[in-house]
Amino acid sequence: MITNMFIKTCFFVSLINASVSVYTTINSKTSNVTFKYMKGVEGESDLHNCKPYEVCNVIHDRFWMPSLTERFCHCPNGRECPWQWTKTFDNSTMLLNNRSVLKFCTQLIELETCTHKQEAVIVHAEGNNSYIIPHNVTINCICPQTHYWKLQKYIYEEYGLVQIFRCVKKRMCETLDFCGYIRSDLFSAYYRCTCPEKHLCIFKNKTQVNVHELLYTGSAYIAYCYRF
Repeated sequence: MITNMFIKTCFFVSLINASVSVYTTINSKTSNVTFKYMKGVEGESDLHNCKPYEVCNVIHDRFWMPSLTERFCHCPNGRECPWQWTKTFDNSTMLLNNRSVLKFCTQLIELETCTHKQEAVIVHAEGNNSYIIPHNVTINCICPQTHYWKLQKYIYEEYGLVQIFRCVKKRMCETLDFCGYIRSDLFSAYYRCTCPEKHLCIFKNKTQVNVHELLYTGSAYIAYCYRF
């Protein structure tokens, strides 16, 4: 259990004051991972219980730093939500972007593959056009790794907002085509297409734009397919 691991290891708790929100991080030196709790959640005891097919963790494989695990909810019946980054995916994992994954309490084998028009993911959050603080993320189908998450609806409600994403197949792109957005903080890529062989989807111009991606609203670099 994560809570047991905290008791057994040396950790540090810090409050990070951002321009738009406050969140809590717990750094585990022995496990080489940082746990992040969203606004209003200071630790495990404040997490709500996960509903079926609700994301319990998001794990980011960060460059030069310990992996970052964003905690969303508790799994039922004492089950532990996977919290460590691994290079192999199982049936309780779904790709978010090239360096981040969604984790679930149970296996997803009973879900069907997403159709083009289906509401694949529903996000309940607070925020605006420059940031987002997700509180609940639920999937309705399996989005293959050959696809990407595309924002379909953005609904403002009295106590927050709702984002709905579709699962869209990546097209094949050509040399110097736009191929995706790269987060300015974690440098993970939200791909839009598949670059040709012997190409990389990277950015060279450091101009940033504001983007709305699944579980990220903020600045990003525009990436293109460059030959290497």
